[in-house]
Amino acid sequence: MAVTLKVRFDDAAPQAALARAAFGARDLSQLMDLIGTVLVNGAVERIGQTNVAPDGTPWPKSLRAQLDDGITLHDSGQLMRSITHEAASDQVEVGSNMIYAGIHQTGGTIKAKNGKALAFTLANGESAIVGSVKIPARPYLGISDEERMQAEEVSVQYFADLLDAELR
Repeated sequence: MAVTLKVRFDDAAPQAALARAAFGARDLSQLMDLIGTVLVNGAVERIGQTNVAPDGTPWPKSLRAQLDDGITLHDSGQLMRSITHEAASDQVEVGSNMIYAGIHQTGGTIKAKNGKALAFTLANGESAIVGSVKIPARPYLGISDEERMQAEEVSVQYFADLLDAELR
């Protein structure tokens, strides 16, 4: 042969990128932390601004919010500020440690523990004595369509960064 062309594939860079991606997939705590931030921000927005469930359903307005022209679940802002997340290698937990957080998320009936009735003051200043109180569900934790898209974008970027790290 008078002329030859030899092409050789050096796969060191792709192999290194795939190894980084495989290593990154074993412990996803950094990605879970990013997704947790997306979900916390969504819950905070629901409590502080939109008053809609993750599926877009508006919450029933509380008596206090009606009387004060305020925002339901946002009297003191304590519930909103309590929303946190904890990332692990393959999951993230989002929630609140407030004692009343669960009843607002799922709704339910509150009954007297000791005695036959509950006594309390309503938002309008009136006193009430009742056998039970029904709290409507106002889901603030969950994944909206927008949060799902943000989590997908964060995930794609996370793995793209792992694959692309050698090229930078």
